[in-house]
Amino acid sequence: MIQICLIFQVHQPFRLRNFHFFEIGGRYPYFDEEKNAKIIRQVAENSYLPTNRLLQDLIKSYGTKIKIGLAISGCALDQMEAYFPEVLESFQQLVATGNVELLGQTYSGSLSSVKDASLFADEVSDHKKRLFTLFRKRPKTFFNTGLVYSDKIGKLIADQGFKAAVIEGATPIFEGRNLNRIYESTTAPPLKLLLRNTSLSDDIAFRFARHDWSEWPLTSEKYIGWLKQLSPDDQTVTLAMDYATFGEHHKKETGIFDFLQYLLENLVQENNFKLCPPQSALKTGKKEEKLQVPNAISWSGIQKNLSAWENNELQIEAIERVYALKNDLKLINDKELSRNWEYLKSADHFLYMDEKNGGNPYENAYDAFLKYMNVLSDLELKVKNKVKAKSATVEKKHRKKHGRRQKIEST
Repeated sequence: MIQICLIFQVHQPFRLRNFHFFEIGGRYPYFDEEKNAKIIRQVAENSYLPTNRLLQDLIKSYGTKIKIGLAISGCALDQMEAYFPEVLESFQQLVATGNVELLGQTYSGSLSSVKDASLFADEVSDHKKRLFTLFRKRPKTFFNTGLVYSDKIGKLIADQGFKAAVIEGATPIFEGRNLNRIYESTTAPPLKLLLRNTSLSDDIAFRFARHDWSEWPLTSEKYIGWLKQLSPDDQTVTLAMDYATFGEHHKKETGIFDFLQYLLENLVQENNFKLCPPQSALKTGKKEEKLQVPNAISWSGIQKNLSAWENNELQIEAIERVYALKNDLKLINDKELSRNWEYLKSADHFLYMDEKNGGNPYENAYDAFLKYMNVLSDLELKVKNKVKAKSATVEKKHRKKHGRRQKIEST
């Protein structure tokens, strides 16, 4: 029997205001509240709510035969709670069925796993706490930003108590390997690795509504036919994609909801397949082959590495400067500034700074860089002023204490 591990990512970055250079040093908000509220409501009404309802209906009909994984970022949860609580309640109801495994992430979908190990641990811990507060669940499988992974990152993930991680399968270093198996990291403690089947995932996520695709229209019968062609050596097929695939990226009129419903119904009625969330998929009882990943890979771009975020000087400068604020922010311990910093670390901001990446909401990559750096410059200034004020307070206390000591000694 082949296990089908279906995992959906739910993420929404906080979009920036058109923050002008002359606003630096003032008291202006960084994020576009109106746009963020509009987008989360639009995506929720088009995608999240109808997909949640569809899955809940299927769970009522088929019980434990319908099981999936959900990776919901802290940014997405914060926006749901702030702008559209009904959709958060819908996710809570879906998770409460017991048929959904929640996956761990960095809080804001950041690149901390490749930038700062201690910061990565803090962000993952914050995300865990958020999941427990809202869902009373503790994740055991990790879904990193852009599925970024290497042996070094695998060690960081395992050190946070995770038993498995989802990683990208379509990379040159895996050429010749069976992607539809569960592997084990070479690091200690060992981490189980589920390799995303890129072709089968992207057939739904990107090609479903493309009329110029040779396989269009894609039906559930055709898709299951492809699954039936898998070899006996295939144990676990990991399908990972954005949850907004359903209803937002592919509109309702394309038939995407009917496709999902019929696909899941047909899968549970087939004897050769079983829908399994990650942790259930790991219980095969078979010995896993070791998988070595010396350099970072991801699911982004053609090269499937870090180039989607670190391809040019604009991206590199923005990333270096935002992460450089870590120590000062810890020193001043300002909740509002730290929260804004967290949202500014979302990797989406850096994607927009390279022309080769699609989906840019700005005029061009340089415009994305300027808008981001205006905000970051204002944050840097506020942090710098807070550090100065704190240092002055400490110095004042030190002088006062030293003065008292001298007075006592003189008497």
